[in-house]
Amino acid sequence: MKSSWFIFSIATLTVVSCKSKVCECADAHIKAVKEINKTEDPIKKLKILGKKEYQALFEECNQLTKKMTPEELQSFEAEYEQCPSIREYRKTNPDLPKK
Repeated sequence: MKSSWFIFSIATLTVVSCKSKVCECADAHIKAVKEINKTEDPIKKLKILGKKEYQALFEECNQLTKKMTPEELQSFEAEYEQCPSIREYRKTNPDLPKK
């Protein structure tokens, strides 16, 4: 019970902070998706994903989530969905499936 409360408290504080790591990950994902959606060429799409700027951010996000418990991942996903970049992208792309 204390563990759940602690995780909830941390997640709440993170959401309230200026820019959480979760929202930094969301911003990177949305930026890459927008860039990928501008081209039909699958090779160009792969090159976009291979850019160093994205690779570094994606690796940081992967390292962040790799060590999380299932409960922490759930909190991460809930916060991810509330990030401004995700909410804005979903407004313009309402057909996207929600987690």
